[in-house]
Amino acid sequence: MKPIGMHIKSESSSWGRDVRGARLAGWSGRILLLAAVVALPCGGTDACLAEAARDSVPAFERWPGNPLFAVEPSRSWRSIHVANADVVRPETSPDGKWRLFLRGSGRFPQETPDPERNYHDSIGLFTQEANGFSPFGPWKEHPGNPVLAHGPADGYDGLHLLDAAAAWGKDADGRDVLYLYYKGVSYESGGCVAGAASTDGGRTFTKFESNPLHRRGGPNDVVYHDGRYYLFYGYATFDATLRRVTDRLKIYLAVTKDPTDIRDVPRCLAIATGRPGSFDSRAVNGARVFRIGPRWFMIYQVSAVHFDYPERFHAAWSDDLVHWTKVRNPQPLFERGDTGRWDQGAIWTGDVFEYDGRLYMYYEGWGRENVALDRRKPYARPGRSQVGVAHVAVDRFLEWCGLPSPPAHRAPGPAAPRRVRPRGTSSGP
Repeated sequence: MKPIGMHIKSESSSWGRDVRGARLAGWSGRILLLAAVVALPCGGTDACLAEAARDSVPAFERWPGNPLFAVEPSRSWRSIHVANADVVRPETSPDGKWRLFLRGSGRFPQETPDPERNYHDSIGLFTQEANGFSPFGPWKEHPGNPVLAHGPADGYDGLHLLDAAAAWGKDADGRDVLYLYYKGVSYESGGCVAGAASTDGGRTFTKFESNPLHRRGGPNDVVYHDGRYYLFYGYATFDATLRRVTDRLKIYLAVTKDPTDIRDVPRCLAIATGRPGSFDSRAVNGARVFRIGPRWFMIYQVSAVHFDYPERFHAAWSDDLVHWTKVRNPQPLFERGDTGRWDQGAIWTGDVFEYDGRLYMYYEGWGRENVALDRRKPYARPGRSQVGVAHVAVDRFLEWCGLPSPPAHRAPGPAAPRRVRPRGTSSGP
């Protein structure tokens, strides 16, 4: 969830379970690829595609110091994978700090020596002060990480917590609350949309009593705007009898005044998959929402081949957060790295924030530096997830989208020199 204005290597024999248990949880069973299904976005009338230059090249440029967040063997909770970055800007924060939530994968041997039961994904907190902020870090890690961990073994999130999406909102008494949505994964029934709330800036969380909020899905992003929460999530129809997915993966939206309950909220289609043969014909997911001037933008992952192993990102825009228009540009906005790079396999969750006239995107990549993996095979060994950063000038991004720059637009937040600072994290409270 964003505030307004922006929004493994495993040596055990259970390597395949570790990887797929974390990343594919909730999408169990055989995946059935269907022919195109025509679906209108929420509101039902805007099916137009924005025109853009066809000779464009990928807009975002990689930072040469990537990965920004690498696997850290000394931090057990993120010693196997690091993924799913979510940046919360300081404008609506009571203390004016930048916050970042990450998903880490690791082992918890203090719970049990059984490798089949001690591998979990958790969520941790990192911060930067507004004064001296740099998109390239360092981020200070909260010493109490992880701030959100798996629940009881028989619970809805007893195995993993994935895909954090956080933003500041208000409780019923008008007090500042940091709400965080995540994908809870159980041992028995796959993934679900769940949430938690923090009143101390994200150091501790209380999970919603109403969890799970939605079965068989996972959150993408959430925006608090004009007293309402816009919760975007990925979902594909699952047939419990056949025990398989019977539709393609799409992005849906729920709009509510109560951040703890979406059970009776209509499900609206925000982004559908493309026509057969198009670059987004198999799956769209991992949406992140941000704002440039009066217009909202979404970066999301796409694939023509895989259900959850995307090779590129695309973009859409909206004037109301509900009706979304895909950018019509056949060139990739951003794509996975070359063979032998740390992000050569797949890329997920492009989390974008604007700063000093540029857009910075934190994203998850799968691969292994200087090791050529089979790029056709999802989660090819010995790959692992880590987090990198890419960037682009705001005007260049809008040009790629085929849209004009808003008049007298200035990036939110104080200006800062674009110098490269040490990557990753530092320890501290």
